Amino acid sequence: MTREKAQKVIEELTHEGEVQKNEVKQWVDQLSDRGEEERQALRKLVRDEMKKVLDEMGLATREDIQKLLDKQD
Repeated sequence: MTREKAQKVIEELTHEGEVQKNEVKQWVDQLSDRGEEERQALRKLVRDEMKKVLDEMGLATREDIQKLLDKQD
């Protein structure tokens, strides 16, 4: 959930009297922080899985290519 969407939902609840205004900012911050943590965790998972697949494929790394280039000199 985006920060803006969370803000809108919580503002609607505040308008309806279901939450106090002083709780709104805290909730929005918590939802935003949680969303960012989940995005970072997903990025790490994707990065790790991609690295694993590329390693299994046996592709040359930048370092491998650089070592070969250095040997040619």
